[in-house]
Amino acid sequence: MLHSPCGVDNPQAKCMVNGKCSKRFPKEYKERTDWAEDSYLLYARPDNGLVFEHNRARFTNQYVVSYCPQLLLFFDCHLNVEISAGLGTVKYLSKYIYKGPDRVTMEISGGMQDEIKAHLDGWFIGPTEACWKIFEFNMHRESPAVQCLPIYLPNEHYVNFHAH
Repeated sequence: MLHSPCGVDNPQAKCMVNGKCSKRFPKEYKERTDWAEDSYLLYARPDNGLVFEHNRARFTNQYVVSYCPQLLLFFDCHLNVEISAGLGTVKYLSKYIYKGPDRVTMEISGGMQDEIKAHLDGWFIGPTEACWKIFEFNMHRESPAVQCLPIYLPNEHYVNFHAH
């Protein structure tokens, strides 16, 4: 999979924002894969002189989009894959999985607080979330589901007897 020409070659490309590619293409040549400071991988893109031409555009290793062949076959679609292993990434993903209502009320005072009033003032549910809760759909799902499996040791197996 290749990123379409952008930058100087095609300043009108969809990915262009303020004169730069929003997807950071073309990537730098690299002889080996390394971790970046933002916990993303900088994939190996050797400058081996290979060039692919398509519709008058020239592509090198700098335009190759990272992908997983197994996912492409399974989902039968174009699917870009990036590996990230930083704390910021986990925080980012958790923010959207466990996200609550989009409204916050905050007041700093030295006296007594009416907690019921504060709760009602700060509670907001949009129409889609209200329908979701009315129909009792799951708010999130973890995949894969985690199950505790029994450990079977040699000569120490569980045996179940039925009354009939």
